[in-house]
Amino acid sequence: MLDLYWAGFHKLTFVEALQKPIYWYAILLLLILVLCFVVLRKLRRELIVVFADEEGNVQITPNALHEIVKKSCDQITGVNSPTTEIKRKGKFFRLNIKIQIKKDCNIKETRKALQNIIESTMIENLSFTNFQGLDIIIKGFHD
Repeated sequence: MLDLYWAGFHKLTFVEALQKPIYWYAILLLLILVLCFVVLRKLRRELIVVFADEEGNVQITPNALHEIVKKSCDQITGVNSPTTEIKRKGKFFRLNIKIQIKKDCNIKETRKALQNIIESTMIENLSFTNFQGLDIIIKGFHD
């Protein structure tokens, strides 16, 4: 099946090595391992530090931050389908919130209300020390 040439494999030239199937399998295995490493790294969710003191750290998952934003958007009429992107800069983070709004909605008032709700929840209630604010992106309109 496989012609293994263990005794003198290190003496093969590059062209000779490419003619041996075992080297193709080794290259394929290496590519699969690299791909798996990239996928696992991409899927890994890192915790975000809420605050740290003498007694330890308090951390939050990105999913919990998405929940906070969704529940905050549910409190404001005219705002639907929020999606959240977390932008990190060192130990600080900022939120990009993409929303759909009603076409007759006052954008300035909606932005101010959403900003007040999220900031009061995160800073006053949950004691976030590394939250730098939020940016709102309108991704569409709904009826």
